[in-house]
Amino acid sequence: MKLSQIARVIGSSLSTAVEDTDIEYLLTDSRQLRTTPAQTLFFALRTARNDGAEYISELFAKGVRAFVVNHSSLHLVSEQSLPYCLVVDDSLDALQNLAAYKRSLYHCPVIGITGSNGKTVVKEWLSQLLRNDYRITCSPKSYNSQIGVPLSVWQMNSQTELAIFEAGISQVGEMEKLERIIQPTIGVITYIGEEHGENFQSLEQKRVEKMQLFRHADVVIEEPSHQNVRTCAAVLRYLGYSEERITQMLMQQTHETVMEINLTALAANVRHFKSLLRPSTRLVCMVKAFAYGAGHVEVSRCLQDNGADYLAVAVADEAAELRQAGIRLPIIIMDPEPAALKKIIDNNAEPNIYSFSALESIISAVQEEGLEHYPIHIKIDSGMHRLGFEWEDMPALCYRLRSQKAVRVCSVFSHLAGADDPQFDDFTLRQIAAFNRCADYLKTELEQAGHPVIFKHILNSAGIERFTDYQYDMCRLGIGLYGFSAAGATLRNVCTLKTTLLSVKTVRKGESIGYGRNTYLKEDRLIAVIPIGYADGFDRRLGNYGGEVLVRGKRCPVVGNVCMDLAMVDVTGTDAQPGDEAVIFGDRLPLEELAQRLGTITYEILTSVSRRVQRIYCYE
Repeated sequence: MKLSQIARVIGSSLSTAVEDTDIEYLLTDSRQLRTTPAQTLFFALRTARNDGAEYISELFAKGVRAFVVNHSSLHLVSEQSLPYCLVVDDSLDALQNLAAYKRSLYHCPVIGITGSNGKTVVKEWLSQLLRNDYRITCSPKSYNSQIGVPLSVWQMNSQTELAIFEAGISQVGEMEKLERIIQPTIGVITYIGEEHGENFQSLEQKRVEKMQLFRHADVVIEEPSHQNVRTCAAVLRYLGYSEERITQMLMQQTHETVMEINLTALAANVRHFKSLLRPSTRLVCMVKAFAYGAGHVEVSRCLQDNGADYLAVAVADEAAELRQAGIRLPIIIMDPEPAALKKIIDNNAEPNIYSFSALESIISAVQEEGLEHYPIHIKIDSGMHRLGFEWEDMPALCYRLRSQKAVRVCSVFSHLAGADDPQFDDFTLRQIAAFNRCADYLKTELEQAGHPVIFKHILNSAGIERFTDYQYDMCRLGIGLYGFSAAGATLRNVCTLKTTLLSVKTVRKGESIGYGRNTYLKEDRLIAVIPIGYADGFDRRLGNYGGEVLVRGKRCPVVGNVCMDLAMVDVTGTDAQPGDEAVIFGDRLPLEELAQRLGTITYEILTSVSRRVQRIYCYE
């Protein structure tokens, strides 16, 4: 769309001195500039704590030449970029008006989805189910807010044959604006519950507000059981698919076991841990091992937007993937390999140095690139005896660091071995003392020699909660991100692993279940098959009554040996049907409980969930 046309739609004007360019991309967060700057229009949105106009100069320097800014924010705009600004009374209104106009240009079916839970899942499933039959435009991730919806609708184009958008609200009056933007022809309601209801007087008021999305829709679909699979089936039915075809499509789809990652919960957990720290204390968020199984790219984007100062990964490949995805936060490489040092440098990542040989390798690699003062982090072995320098190494280490210019020390740190367990508190305090001795010597020697200020950090998630006084300059947040507290704090669950029932049938008394015939039935039982097995991370030890899954709100035992791709569950007494949801772990089936059953830790289970399990991201 031409910039001049956009100006007319939002009620502004375009300077004749500015080229009337084609605008392809809309931007509301300066940190997300990843597309062609010359074809990007930045909306300088104002919030209670921030004004997007403050970032116009930065974006101008990066090549963006079109901006929408509030009259009241013009004092924040440089004279250089002022001619490129479309001035309006309210930039958010302008964004929404533009999206509503863009929507009015197209007359294909548009599915609008709202509810309290399941919006993103239903949207993703419908998109996948229908992608072979339609050219689809749909909301990216969980873009369902007053800002996310217009950004989603803007993606519609002349090739769109079907659009699928989700809409979420947090207070009265918001849905009317979203309805005007989405203009759905087909309405879909998922489960409406008490979640996020603090700004509504009652559940009924919330429902009435959400129903505003469908004021002009041709049809509204609400599946009474609020099962996501059945909701999708109802939509397919309305679109004219036969029952046989629907069954075939759903069977293909529901073979995909999914892990839902709630990014709203992740952000809430970050805020909890930051509330325990001084405002000046920096936060390093651990996203190694595919962000503990949650998906390092999306998790890192969320962390970048919610207060993380650093990210930390294990190896260079992880850092490279984050950089390719547009992550700009500093990244520490915890386990740098000598062969990967060039890749580390190419991706502006910062290696952990834990030995003299590692130090010499990074110095040589930096010198070969013709660089100086490359950032590194020094690891101290304070008693865990895994990696790191010890007290006896400090004089020689300081001498070598002072004698070169290739690298500079950003931080000195160590690992606590048992900060989560009170029985090891004396040992933890001895570790902290040993670390302080080394770190303070290193800092003093280097800073007196003219090196920049060096940060100290030793606390992990458990340490932040239990040894807060030793937060120093930085802390590292790992498993706490995902809702696990060492101090009994109420954190939000982030990861939910779920699948669906492929089949349900009665198996008679005396029959055996699965490979090896290890489970024999003492009476007739209703047995379901779920498409998850040990290749997906569903441990074989859960078989033969070793574990449970949640079906229709009831805990159901796993029977028979767990197979590579399938497992069997006794769902007797549940009225379960094929397509029903089965939760492996989540809010009502805690991961800690599963870890206890298996005699392991939550880390292992999360990181064992196979990459072939689809990750779905939601904001609820």
